Amino acid sequence: MKHFWKKALWAALLTAAFTLQTGCSNQETSQADSSVATNEMTSTAAVETSTEESVAADGSYTYEVNDDGTISITGYTGEEKSLEVPATLDGYIVSEIANHAFEANWDITSVVLPEGITAIGEGAFMDCSSLTDITIPTTVSQISRAAFASCTSLTSIELSETVSVVQEEAFTGCTAMAQLIIWNPSLEYDRWGLIEGSEPLDTMILCPAGAAIETWAQENGFTVQEIS
Repeated sequence: MKHFWKKALWAALLTAAFTLQTGCSNQETSQADSSVATNEMTSTAAVETSTEESVAADGSYTYEVNDDGTISITGYTGEEKSLEVPATLDGYIVSEIANHAFEANWDITSVVLPEGITAIGEGAFMDCSSLTDITIPTTVSQISRAAFASCTSLTSIELSETVSVVQEEAFTGCTAMAQLIIWNPSLEYDRWGLIEGSEPLDTMILCPAGAAIETWAQENGFTVQEIS
C-alpha cells in the first residue's frame, strides 16, 4: 500500500509539472505569434506609407515617390487650361506621368511635358476631349496603353527617336489627328487605334525614309511624308 501511495504521488507531481511546462510553452508560442503578426502589420503599414500620394506644395498636383527617389505625377487638380508640367515638385525630379493621371480632365487644351519624363502611363490623358496639342520630351521612351484614347480634339503628336514602345490603343478615338510624326525608324505599329473599324483615320504619317511605320502606313491607306 505504501509503495502504491508513493507511485501515485510521483505521478501527480509529474502531471502537474508537465501541465505547467505546457502552459508556459503555449504562452511563449502565443507571444511569438503576436510578435510576428505585429511585425507583419508594421511591414504592411510601411509599404502603404511608401506608396501614399502626396499633394504638391502648390496644391495643383498629386504624386508618388518612386524607389529611385524621383516622382510620378498621379493627378492634377488645378484650373489652368494650358499646362506646362514642372520638371520638379517639392524638390523631386518628375520622371513619369502615372496611369490615369490626367484622365477625363475635359478643360485642358494643351500640355507641355518637361525633359526628364521617361514614361507616359496607361490612360494618362484618356478622355481629355479638349486637348488639342501636347509636347512630348525627347526623354520619353514608352507610351502605355490608351494613353491618349478619346482625345477627340488632338490634331498632331510628335514622337522623338527615343520612343521605342507605343502600346495598343494609344490613339484610339483621336479622330481629329491630322499628323503623326514618328522619328524612330524602328518603331513598329501595334494596334495603336489609327484604324477605326475597317477605315484608317485621316492622318498623315511623317517618318524617316525606310522607317518600319512607313510600309505599314502605305499598306493601310495612309498618306506618308518622308522627313529627315
